[in-house]
Amino acid sequence: MKHLSRSLALTTALLSVSCSTFKTSSSDYAKPQFQPPANYKTATSSHHSISPSWWYAFKDSKLNSLQNQLLSQNLDLAVAYSRRQQALAQLGIARSDVFPQITASGSATRDKATQSSVGGSQLDEYFNNYQVGANLSYELDLWGRVRKLVSAGKADVQAADYAIADVRVALQTQLARQYFALRFLDAEMATLRSAVSSRQDNVKIIQERLDAGLTSELDTARANAELANARAELFSLKGPRAQLENSIAVLLGRQPSNFNISGASYTGSLPSIPSGIPSALLYRRPDLAVAERRVAAATARIGVAEAERFPKISLTGGAGTSSISTSKFLEWSSQFYSIGPSVTLPIFQGKKIQSNIFLTKAQRAEALANYQKTALSAFADVESALASLSALRAEAGARKASVDATSRTYELSNLRYDEGVTSYLDVADAQRERLAAKRAAVRTRGRQFEATVQLIQALGGGFTKGSK
Repeated sequence: MKHLSRSLALTTALLSVSCSTFKTSSSDYAKPQFQPPANYKTATSSHHSISPSWWYAFKDSKLNSLQNQLLSQNLDLAVAYSRRQQALAQLGIARSDVFPQITASGSATRDKATQSSVGGSQLDEYFNNYQVGANLSYELDLWGRVRKLVSAGKADVQAADYAIADVRVALQTQLARQYFALRFLDAEMATLRSAVSSRQDNVKIIQERLDAGLTSELDTARANAELANARAELFSLKGPRAQLENSIAVLLGRQPSNFNISGASYTGSLPSIPSGIPSALLYRRPDLAVAERRVAAATARIGVAEAERFPKISLTGGAGTSSISTSKFLEWSSQFYSIGPSVTLPIFQGKKIQSNIFLTKAQRAEALANYQKTALSAFADVESALASLSALRAEAGARKASVDATSRTYELSNLRYDEGVTSYLDVADAQRERLAAKRAAVRTRGRQFEATVQLIQALGGGFTKGSK
């Protein structure tokens, strides 16, 4: 007991010295601040938010079906879930230090003692040695090292949770963009098929006029050239469509060789998406939630590094039995134990501790800068999507006027050609212009859908911080 009292006294003295030099840790977390704009430049703020199942607003049953398949089979999402499991495992490792560490051991050996160690004693030079024991060690977390490790681990798990939501939103919007791109390729191909059919009729009519001596072979050649060009344009879209179809198959975790989306012109509606108020965006972007949790984790790790400056104090103990004879193994004389504090105080480590503190602070500065950059990018994404939608609405109106004008030009050119007033060259030019205007209108409509999906993603895709 006398020796134990001395050990406790020494520990108390070391604690007193440490406490006199202990300062408030710079690892106390404060949520990073970001000042959002009062309003968006091209939209009126509202308090409405996006539904997590936003794709139903497009009223497309095929898109709904694909989205329902996405989350159960996508491999990127499987990777994100695996990373969350890794973060949970790391948190479990950190939490283990909160509890006492208990180990047990046992041995049975045949030993040989040296002549000098045996000396004149009655102990045999060769002997058996049996030992069984248990050891306990418990670190007193006076400086918060273990608590900060656990805090960092919790923040990492939360970041992994939000990363899953971020991947989910990215995949859902990527699927929607690729699906709409495919559908509007179908619409453009339908326009070209109609053009091919119209040009086939023209070739037949002009051939009949040529046979009747009412026109020249030049008109027939021009009509055939227009037909061939329309067919070539139609074939040129089949490759990009197949690529989109295969990309959708990969998103769904399906074998592209066994996946098919039947061609059809898109008949769904373009929904109106509420932009919400700018300040709400800070809670509706999963990538911002990930960045904020990484700042929290980096801040906690500063505390872990700072705690290394102070003594590491543990309570240790051990007990067991040891004997050279199995008959005396359980006797009191074979029992042993030890108990007392253990103190490790860093004296000189070549600036290792200071450098580690500097490293963790630099890592926090990096995480904070990344948060600020992510926040700026989030508002830029919303502004860009809103500006695109505004411009595309005006462009769609102009495209419609162009289709109307070129269609009227084609009608008049046909009438003049039928009356013999003009050559087929005017008809071919008007026909080509009308086709180009129709294709451009289809593409503009497709870009409107793409920009709408981009706005949904920019606004967080229905995510709200606190949801996973």
